[in-house]
Amino acid sequence: MSSILETSLDDVLEEVDGDGSVVMDDQFTPALDKLNADQRTWLDRWTVEGYESRRELLLSLHQMQFWSLGRVPDGWFVNVCSRPVPLSVVITSEKRNQWREDPVGLATAERERRYLAAKYIRPAFRAAYRTLRTEVNQYTNEQDRVENAEETKHFAMRPALDELYRKQSGLLVSLLDGFEDMRAVDDWLSRLDTGTLGELYKVEPDFDWKIHDRASAQRALLEEGTKYKRERELWGATYLLPAYNRAVERWASQADEHHADETGEHESPRTM
Repeated sequence: MSSILETSLDDVLEEVDGDGSVVMDDQFTPALDKLNADQRTWLDRWTVEGYESRRELLLSLHQMQFWSLGRVPDGWFVNVCSRPVPLSVVITSEKRNQWREDPVGLATAERERRYLAAKYIRPAFRAAYRTLRTEVNQYTNEQDRVENAEETKHFAMRPALDELYRKQSGLLVSLLDGFEDMRAVDDWLSRLDTGTLGELYKVEPDFDWKIHDRASAQRALLEEGTKYKRERELWGATYLLPAYNRAVERWASQADEHHADETGEHESPRTM
């Protein structure tokens, strides 16, 4: 009778949990694990909960751009944030009736969000994962390994992406809140390149001029009221998110990975 040959694979199989995931104390490619963990967390919010308002949706889609590394088609953001049907299935509060008089039930809406995730979001997340896998650092030395990638900081462990996200978030929130006067608008316009990395010209090359040339555009930026708030939200979806998406895609390929050692010391990462 021949004896059963034991291999290292047997040790690996013992670490497989009931759901098919591998339970590991150390992670050799934590940036990939961090990216995947954040992607799954975002998808869970999208599919199970939905959003309170279009403003909340915009801010969440902005986050998603970083976990997809800019791989979602630019025009998708406009469609989701402007068309009544997608809005009525993504917004799950009573505000969903603002976009469609007779929206589908919440269970059907959740199913539709899963369809959207399967068609657009998860393929973009997978493309981001494929892109990142060629650039990640492998921590093979025992003292450098990461015990829990989900607790590490930064988007995909890249501080430069965090810096870009903070700049973009500030500009987006300023737009959604509106401005006191045209001087504040000009200051905002002069800072747009710090968040779009100059990519806004591919979305709307005459963006600045149209604001100054059209009284209706100025009213949208300066006036209060639901009508103008909705218009600013539409601006965010039409102009900023596509430009942001392009900027994230460009910058993700240049951002360095950072992992601090036990003392917290590290080489200075590349930033903008």
